[in-house]
Amino acid sequence: VDRDGDKVTPLVNREECAYVIFEDGIAWCAIEKAFKAGSIEFQKPVSCHLYPIRLSPLKTGVALNYHRWSICETARILGEKEQMPVFRFLKEALTRVYGSDFYSELELVYREMGKVKG
Repeated sequence: VDRDGDKVTPLVNREECAYVIFEDGIAWCAIEKAFKAGSIEFQKPVSCHLYPIRLSPLKTGVALNYHRWSICETARILGEKEQMPVFRFLKEALTRVYGSDFYSELELVYREMGKVKG
């Protein structure tokens, strides 16, 4: 449990997740790799799958908030360079949790917001 009261995976030296593995300088989730390889039946927890989106309970629903953390800065910069919004990077996780209709609505809202120039 972290400072916000959220259930989280253990960290190594308050940095990366204890289940991270590095291949060619890229961090990967060992649980996810094993699941996708068919080595285990357990899919990583939703909180991990959605990261860097954190779920915050509200009285009438749940807020999805972006958690910006310095150890993820390289990925954030790459996403910006490749014009990959966080929600698209998390398509599989968002669809797993909220379904394809929810994800389609996100795409629609994103496109509509792009039409508005402030």
